[in-house]
Amino acid sequence: MPYLAENWNKCSTFVTKLHIIMYTNRKKITEKLFRLVFPLVVLVTFLTSCMSDTEYETTASNKCYISKVSFNSFRKKLSIKASDGVTDSTYYSTYSASNWIFTIDNKALFIENRDSLPCNTDLSRVVMNLSYVGGVAYYKSSDAWDDDPWVSYNSEDSIDLRKPLFIKVIATDNTERKYTLRINVHTQEGDSLHWNTVETSSAISGEYPMKAIAWEEQMGVLTNNGGALLWSAHDNANSGTWSEQVTNLPLTTDVYSLTKNSQSLFVNTTDGEIYSSTDGTSWSLLSQKQGHRLIGISNSKIYVLDGQNIQSTLLNNISWSGESFDDSESLLPSQEIAFLTYQQNSDLTRMIFLGNRSEASDTTAVVWSKCWTDFEKEENETWMHYTRSWVNTSQLPRFSQMNLMYYDNMLMMMAGESLDGSISALERIYYSQDNGLTWWRLQSILPPADLKGTDGYLTAAVDADNFIWVIAGGKAYRGRINRLGFIRQDIY
Repeated sequence: MPYLAENWNKCSTFVTKLHIIMYTNRKKITEKLFRLVFPLVVLVTFLTSCMSDTEYETTASNKCYISKVSFNSFRKKLSIKASDGVTDSTYYSTYSASNWIFTIDNKALFIENRDSLPCNTDLSRVVMNLSYVGGVAYYKSSDAWDDDPWVSYNSEDSIDLRKPLFIKVIATDNTERKYTLRINVHTQEGDSLHWNTVETSSAISGEYPMKAIAWEEQMGVLTNNGGALLWSAHDNANSGTWSEQVTNLPLTTDVYSLTKNSQSLFVNTTDGEIYSSTDGTSWSLLSQKQGHRLIGISNSKIYVLDGQNIQSTLLNNISWSGESFDDSESLLPSQEIAFLTYQQNSDLTRMIFLGNRSEASDTTAVVWSKCWTDFEKEENETWMHYTRSWVNTSQLPRFSQMNLMYYDNMLMMMAGESLDGSISALERIYYSQDNGLTWWRLQSILPPADLKGTDGYLTAAVDADNFIWVIAGGKAYRGRINRLGFIRQDIY
């Protein structure tokens, strides 16, 4: 018995120690397990919350998303005046939607067309093509009540898209994404133009000869008031007043000869002096030869009318030489001259020179043109005369104070009264879509109504923001074809 008791005590002591060891180790194991398991629990909880009905639910899974939204066509509402000239007649035309891309932002869950649809597009009944990844897609209008049911998407449904549309895509694991689709439509007709008044000053009252030209983000006007040559400038970025400065140009300056290239402004005097400037105020004498009359400027050459001939010289090396022609020099204009140099496309530059001859038998203006490319030297090209023929029966009438502009990829001309008196000053706008070969009356745009028949001097020009400026009778207007002011964003 003493032996048994002794061994029992030893066993009891061993069990007690073993219990203490196990307890201690269990505590350490528990702490290690806690450090391992707790982050996992937090992660699972976070992912579960992402899949719940919160603002994060739509980024939980790549098993549901919209890959493309497109439309086959849209309808446009058109209204025309009935024969009585009072009531409107309305009809619809259909146009292809292939030119409009709908961008999908899978981060913001937003879908829209960056280039707006034409004005008066009817979105009340539109068939939508929806490509998506997921089990099913639903939609409902953004102005629907929260408890209004979602409609299952069907590729043949006509949907009202006048207001943004919610589109929900659900995956087989019940994760979902909810997008907002908005269709942008222009609120103005692209080809219409509205004239807005601009404050004027005494220097551009229309009492003195003046010529407008766009320069350095401004609209500048050179005026000869008989006592000084004034340069008036209006900042295109605001509707503030004109700044006026007296220039150092002589009183013999012909303001109608004002022109420019990409580096400088140019003008000549009645006695053949040619001046250049970079600010419109300070001018430097560039060339002087009696009888020279400025008719054109390129980035490398000056062109002048010298009697019944056109001569040219390099800007950086004044040495005059005659130009070549495809017709008789007697057909060159000598009165009411207008000229313009413009970039017809990325590598083709064109110069237009037009006006009237002194021949009483002439019924139309005469037009000459010269063009060159990056691969054809400017000095080797010939001046072309646009002759009247059976294929060219629409020519420009003879006008006073002709203002030639390049606008909306076409030539445009505003002028004073026609020489035969049949057309009033600023009554019409003429345009040419074939670079001066044929001319037509522009029906969609008219000059400002209250300038029609204006007496005195007038001028017109186009600025860098696609605004047409018309200044006459102490008034100034500017207007832009609406679509040329539409902001175009790059599609990404």
